[in-house]
Amino acid sequence: MIKFLPEDVETEYLLNNFRAMGREITSLLKSYSQNNLDTKEFKKNLRIKNLPSGPVTSADIEVNEIIRKGIKDNYPSQPWELLSEENKVNPTICSDWVWIIDPLDGTKDLIQNTGEYAVHIALTYRKKVVISIVLIPSRDEIWFYQEGKGTWCESLDGKNRSLVDTNSKSIEEITIVTSRNHFHPELAEGLKKLSPSKVLGMGSIGYKITAILRGEADLYITYSGPEESSPKDWDFAAPFALIKGNGGKITDLNCCEISFLKCKNYEQKGFIIASINNNHKDICKKLTNAFKTSF
Repeated sequence: MIKFLPEDVETEYLLNNFRAMGREITSLLKSYSQNNLDTKEFKKNLRIKNLPSGPVTSADIEVNEIIRKGIKDNYPSQPWELLSEENKVNPTICSDWVWIIDPLDGTKDLIQNTGEYAVHIALTYRKKVVISIVLIPSRDEIWFYQEGKGTWCESLDGKNRSLVDTNSKSIEEITIVTSRNHFHPELAEGLKKLSPSKVLGMGSIGYKITAILRGEADLYITYSGPEESSPKDWDFAAPFALIKGNGGKITDLNCCEISFLKCKNYEQKGFIIASINNNHKDICKKLTNAFKTSF
């Protein structure tokens, strides 16, 4: 049986802390785009560092500190560990409780001012996600997953927002979302063979998954080869829980559910497919056939 939270952590108090963090982070990230209309000045204020793993900005660091401080200050005695994209501290191997955090998923989208970035926070117990928060600042949305309760979405003023139900659309009826900034030509070639209704390029993983949950898209697919940079646990842990909590799946092409904290570099290699389609397994088979000659 998966434990939901440590015994001395009250659920609503925890969620309210993240609601407050969400408002603070949204205000911070919007201030960058709204107050810096000049492109050069905007990028100067972001203090962009181009690292081999991708760009890092002052916004990444500031949001990471808000989350880290919020968790540590509110729960100083808790034994949980923090794994963040910005510090990559390796959690103690015997830790039952680990927070997996991406303070800014879609840094390039913040730099490009598309609005398609997200903040990911997931709490795992023995490598299973039990709490998930995905913040979409450009839409004033905060998404939650809670073990035993499922997924829901709130506006930052506390009003509930609607989610779509699972569906049984054929592959010809679906809208597929892929990465705008990390797109494989071979992926495009394979998708053409399937003739979906639409293929859209979109920003962060969290933004794409919430687009599916709003009904703006139906399926997300990504691919990274053995020698290529790949998504990491902090890219997927929080969005994974959201879509699973609404009856969907995030799997590889063999329809095996992805897992977390399984290797030292936290990589999620190969194909990853997410949908809320009741025929997810059949779609994976069709994708497998389509990509046989492309990869």
